[in-house]
Amino acid sequence: MDFIKSVLPDGKGVLPYYMLVLSVISIGNCLQTYSTLHFSRRLYNGRFVPNTKLPAASTTYNPEDSTDKLVSAQNDPKAMDQMTPLAGRLFGTWTLITSIVRCYAAYNLHLGPMYNIAYWTYIVAFGHFFSEKFIFKSMTFGLPQVFPFTLATCALIWMPLVRDHYVEVN
Repeated sequence: MDFIKSVLPDGKGVLPYYMLVLSVISIGNCLQTYSTLHFSRRLYNGRFVPNTKLPAASTTYNPEDSTDKLVSAQNDPKAMDQMTPLAGRLFGTWTLITSIVRCYAAYNLHLGPMYNIAYWTYIVAFGHFFSEKFIFKSMTFGLPQVFPFTLATCALIWMPLVRDHYVEVN
């Protein structure tokens, strides 16, 4: 028990433990993105088909370079998701970086800049998931999507409310 206590953050309150637990879970999530697309495909489960309204290729334009080369088509039987091995690994790498920042912050919430950087990881995560759901439509909303939205939203509400409790003023 002393060993476990020695590796836990010294911070007062629950927030450091919340951030540490999320970091450990996220590191596990990162590792799985390198071994399978299964769980990432459940999260990013929007369906797409090629965009037939793009102009033809020319010397100055390549439709393959277009960010809208695919369009949402949830009910089309030919539609596919956008999760590729590269996209999965990129998501895993992004998740790992976020996990490292949050883990470090869990032990250093008394430092204002560290607190702010940790808070920004939740802003970016929420913005990413929000835009993928509502703008890019690479997600439908179900149980796999509830967790990232809920965890980010909790932190976005909670962290500003308790900042003065954690951050030391020099």
